[in-house]
Amino acid sequence: MEPVIGIDLGTTYSAVATVENGRPFVIPNRQGSRLTPSVVGFTALGDRVVGERAQMLGDEAPDRVAPATKRYIGKRWTTELATAAKAVVPYSLIQGPSGEVRIKLAGRTMPLTQVSAMLLGELKLDAEAHFGRSVSRCVITVPANFDDGQRQATREAARIAGLEVLRIVNEPTAAAIAYGLVNSVRGRVLVFDLGGGTFDVSILEMENGVFEVKATGGDPQLGGDDFDACIVQWLVAQVPDLYREAVLKDRVSMQRLRYAAERAKRTLSDQPEAFLSATELGDHSEGNDGRFCQLDTALTRDFFETLAEPLSKRCLEVVRRTLGEAKLEPENIEAVMLVGGMTRVPLVRKLVQEFFSRPAVSGLNPDEAVALGAAVHAAELANRAGATTLIDVATHSLSVGVLGGTVRKLIPRNTAVPSSSKEVFLPNRAGQTTARIPVFQGESEWADECTKLGEVVLGDLTVERRADVPIEVTFELSNEGTLSVRAVDTTTGIAEAIRIDARTTLQPQEVDKLVQEQADYASRQAEKDKALVLKQFPRVLDKAERLVRILETSAEENPSPEADAVVGQVKTLLTQGRIAVKLSDTTQMAEVTRLLESFLALA
Repeated sequence: MEPVIGIDLGTTYSAVATVENGRPFVIPNRQGSRLTPSVVGFTALGDRVVGERAQMLGDEAPDRVAPATKRYIGKRWTTELATAAKAVVPYSLIQGPSGEVRIKLAGRTMPLTQVSAMLLGELKLDAEAHFGRSVSRCVITVPANFDDGQRQATREAARIAGLEVLRIVNEPTAAAIAYGLVNSVRGRVLVFDLGGGTFDVSILEMENGVFEVKATGGDPQLGGDDFDACIVQWLVAQVPDLYREAVLKDRVSMQRLRYAAERAKRTLSDQPEAFLSATELGDHSEGNDGRFCQLDTALTRDFFETLAEPLSKRCLEVVRRTLGEAKLEPENIEAVMLVGGMTRVPLVRKLVQEFFSRPAVSGLNPDEAVALGAAVHAAELANRAGATTLIDVATHSLSVGVLGGTVRKLIPRNTAVPSSSKEVFLPNRAGQTTARIPVFQGESEWADECTKLGEVVLGDLTVERRADVPIEVTFELSNEGTLSVRAVDTTTGIAEAIRIDARTTLQPQEVDKLVQEQADYASRQAEKDKALVLKQFPRVLDKAERLVRILETSAEENPSPEADAVVGQVKTLLTQGRIAVKLSDTTQMAEVTRLLESFLALA
């Protein structure tokens, strides 16, 4: 059976995981790291770089890299959004042909789904290098507060990357699955998920493999990047007056301050004080006078916590609101699970412990928990094992637009899914022959403050009096977040329905073009990866031969049937590896490498 993978497509870092022999684990990328920076860039020659290489490029040319694009995927462009982005990211947000957000990067304008597809494609290549064969089926996680447009944009990015999405799962739910396996936690749990760009809170009931979400909340504009921004603002205030205005307007200088801030934040997780240095701050545009300044300073952990206090309060506000929607108090929560890189920060851990009067559950790397849970669920779906059951909720209210510019909610937020709801409406006026029933997503009572998902058009009405033509509208929301809307003229039986799923912000021709571009890139990279495996695999066989000699010596000194069996198994793998070299069979090489590594770990 083709392998399946779980992907945590994060704002700052991403990870891919799988399950082998019943054990979930993170697949290292081809550079050997377990986490891949969620950064895409282009060199001066136009070559694409992703992950660590893009992160390194950002140190030299921040205008050529795109970090933290997850913040904006699936959103509609507005002036306010573009202005706010300038304080967080080094690239500009551009309005696309359909009103969607695009970015300007290294002289080209790109849809955000393409950027996400490049990241997903890189994780796909990492998984294929691990397995030595094609991988296409996956579970992808998203923040619980992602709306319908953001989820569909993520699916679109996966399609461009050549991935079949078995299911989109909320990040806190995936993390709860992973923690549940490791810690055997039962009862009410709260997942505190603070990543690079988003903050989620989910409350679940966990019992005997059933994960039932009771309530979810969050802040889509609160994450590690915002904590970095606090430090950046403090650094800008220390720039000499002569240079400050130029630095604020200069993308290169601001990105250097962001990198310095992020490094300091990470240092402060382990040390009480961090030293910051940023060079060549000033105007990097052509024709400048070449005058730059350098900033060297120190930041203590205590002062950082003071700077971040407003953000800390926002985190607790979300926690209180989500507990209130679940009709629970902090003492009703039996375990708190920390997810996301920001939860490594002592400030966050202290915040959680003081609020709940207990330390958080440990046992998993908070950066990896989401990917591990996604991998477990992917394996469940692929194998139809049924060992775990996810019962999720609607993360946003679904409504019908009514007269006066307001909406009437049919499926409120935090309703368990699948869910069905129906209500009867009357036409707006007598004499009309067509009824348009707009469908909205959002929490506001006003239609123009919600997101319009589509509309059902019901024709051939005969409306002499409004009261004579009741129209029954039914919403059905699936586990996958797919909404089906049906409208029926109850007097004549005339009905129309729409299925609101797989919406795209891109034209089919553009999607097909991006799919082909990604496939061509992946093909070239796969050839390079294969050549590298063929070059490096003989070293694996050398290790195996040394391992055989060690095991044989050990078996002679401590004879036993078990020791002889292990020697035989490694010799068999060595033989299989030599055959694979003769056949240039990279799939077999990957299998032999994985099995040998398990023996080497025990040796």
